[in-house]
Amino acid sequence: MGGFFNMDGPFMRFGNALADIMILSVIWLAFSVPLVTMGASTTALFYVTTRRVSDKEGYILRDFWGSFKSNFKKATILWIGWCTILGLVVLNIQIIPELYIDPTMTLILQVIQFVILAQLVIISIYMFPLTARFEMGFRQIIKSAFFMGNRHLFTTISTAITGVAIVAFAIFVFEPVILVGIGIYAYVASFMIMRVFKKYRPDMDEKDLSLQELAPLPDFNLENVDDNENSTETLSTSEVDKQQI
Repeated sequence: MGGFFNMDGPFMRFGNALADIMILSVIWLAFSVPLVTMGASTTALFYVTTRRVSDKEGYILRDFWGSFKSNFKKATILWIGWCTILGLVVLNIQIIPELYIDPTMTLILQVIQFVILAQLVIISIYMFPLTARFEMGFRQIIKSAFFMGNRHLFTTISTAITGVAIVAFAIFVFEPVILVGIGIYAYVASFMIMRVFKKYRPDMDEKDLSLQELAPLPDFNLENVDDNENSTETLSTSEVDKQQI
């Protein structure tokens, strides 16, 4: 019983994680208030949580602020671009049924819009964690998020269900959960997303590298990654070095 309650025991680890979730949720909300900064705030949130799930300790506010500043421009452009495309797709979904065109064509156009909408959701799941942990250009971030999201569908769907479940719980069961929901989501999502990241960068977080020292994620040679979500097959370090951009 003493081991359960000691400083390294499961009780204290759970308490520390809960405190981190509450603090991160408040910080994320404060930095997201202008809305336009939500992309940078979410990127900073995932920088902290992906490091936490890899047992990389640090100061929450310092790490959050450091990532927020370093990635502000890139994350904000990605966020505004994503929101713009999302708005256009939602508008198309509303307008297309009102057009006086052939019903079959209407159905086809609607299906296309919903496919695009699904891909936007998939990309958003990986886009900010990638921005947080890797030095990459806009094109590589979108490309990486697209391929990861579609190749690792089990993780993608599990992550999306986690987000929906937290929102549903807050709405229908216990409303105060919404105040810490983003922190809970980020922690749970980070556990799953880091497993995907390490399929492509197996040495990730093995050394205490700063954000600037972390090498770019390689262009994906998907043949080197097993389709099985539980597979441990990964790119070797030498292959990673050869594919850096």
